[in-house]
Amino acid sequence: MNKTQRILLIALALVGTALLALMLRNPQPPVLPADADHRWIHSEACLECHGVGRPQARPDDHPIGNDCLRCHGLSK
Repeated sequence: MNKTQRILLIALALVGTALLALMLRNPQPPVLPADADHRWIHSEACLECHGVGRPQARPDDHPIGNDCLRCHGLSK
C-alpha cells in the first residue's frame, strides 16, 4: 500500500467515524402515539398540551420551532 492509498484510507475512516458519531448523537424524534389524544392532531394543537407551562411541556433542550409534524411523524 503506497502513501497516497494510506492517506485516502485514513481520510475515509475519519469521515466514516464522524458520520457514525453524528448519527448516534441525533436520534430520530419520537413519533406521535396512536391514541385518541393524538388521532386528529395538527401542529397548532400540539402546544395546547406541550407548550411552555403546560401539563406535558416540551423539555428545555427541545429545538426551537412550533412545526411539530415536520419532525414528529404519525405512528402507523
